[in-house]
Amino acid sequence: MFDDLNGTNTNGIRIKSVLSSGWLLGKDENDVLDAGRKVAWPDQEYNSIITRHGDMVSFFKGIRNFHYTEAYADLILEVDSSLPQIYVWLMTGGNGTTTFDIVSKTTGGTIWRDVVVGTGETQQVRRVMTPQPFFRAGRAESSVVVAWLSAVIVIIIVLNFPLLEALNRYVRRERQTKPSRRREREAVEQE
Repeated sequence: MFDDLNGTNTNGIRIKSVLSSGWLLGKDENDVLDAGRKVAWPDQEYNSIITRHGDMVSFFKGIRNFHYTEAYADLILEVDSSLPQIYVWLMTGGNGTTTFDIVSKTTGGTIWRDVVVGTGETQQVRRVMTPQPFFRAGRAESSVVVAWLSAVIVIIIVLNFPLLEALNRYVRRERQTKPSRRREREAVEQE
C-alpha cells in the first residue's frame, strides 16, 4: 500500500494511474489482485472491522496457501521530491514471506525493496525512504561536453588575440592610403 492509513496522501507518494497488473507466477483460481486509487480495504480497530480507502496494490492467495506466487502492478507514481522522506505502508496477513519491490520500467533497476515475514496476524509496517531514487540524475552527453569545451576554447583564443588592436591599425592604414590614392588619381586625370 502506498497511501497512509487514512487515505490522505500525506506520505509523499501516491498512485497516479495503473497501467496494468497481473500474476507472473503461481496464480490459483482463488487468488485476487487489486491495484488502484482509493481502493476500499478492511481494517481492524478496537475489535471491530472498519473500511478504509487508499492508493494500494493488494493480493490475496487464500487461507493456508503457501505456494510461491509473484504478482505485479505497472504503476505511474507521483512522488513529492520536496520532502526529505517519503513512506509507504506494507501490510501482511497470515504466515509467509512477502517481498515488495519498486522497479523502474525504463532502466530495469530496483528503486526500493523490502521483505516482511508474516507472523500469523495482520501487520501494518511503515517504511521510510528518500525520494531521490525515483528520479534519474541528470547526465550530460559526451558530445555536448565536447561542444561546450570547444566553444570555451575558441572564446578564450579570440579574447586573448589582439583583435581590436589589429582592426584599429587596419582602419588607420586605410585612412592614410585613401588621401594618397586620391592625389594619384587627380594627377593622372590632369595629365
